[in-house]
Amino acid sequence: MKDLDEEGNIYHFLGDSSDKRSVRVICMRILLSLILVISCWKLGDIKNWRTYYPTILYVIINNLLYSFFVSEKKYFLWKLEPDFLLNPTFSFLVQNFIIFPCLIILFLSYLPKYQHKKITYIILAASILAGIEFIMYLTGRITYHHGWNFWWSIGFNILWVLMMKLHFYKPIPAWVVSFIITAFFIIYFHVPLPE
Repeated sequence: MKDLDEEGNIYHFLGDSSDKRSVRVICMRILLSLILVISCWKLGDIKNWRTYYPTILYVIINNLLYSFFVSEKKYFLWKLEPDFLLNPTFSFLVQNFIIFPCLIILFLSYLPKYQHKKITYIILAASILAGIEFIMYLTGRITYHHGWNFWWSIGFNILWVLMMKLHFYKPIPAWVVSFIITAFFIIYFHVPLPE
């Protein structure tokens, strides 16, 4: 069965005999969420979740602000595409309230104490995020718009991990730097401000 998204583009809702990839993509996405939840529960420092809670809120608030700036004018730089069970709104909620908290707890649980190990760890974490996004890009679950591309995403993933670390240790400077970075992206990509 095929359906139309908000812009009138055809997307596969359940997939049909000519597109079994849609069903595999659905399973991959659900599997990814389950793997993150189980990994966070088993490997993350879940007992000390309150320690990570401010950084979880910081990341969620930043993603909500991204949505605020781009949704009204439909000026997305990147967009999670709809599929079975995960329409755009549900994808956004899963990302904010399941995926991000699990990633943050996992990342901060294993953050090394020594600077030279932190650099390697940050590169590894950003590479994992880029790998996940690349799979999403290849399967059509994320699209890029208005000059954004996968290379921008790689840089953004590095920045995202660095800002998580900065916020964990120094929240106020992280908010100041976030404001500057947000202003840069709004200006550089000509994001129209909400009225």
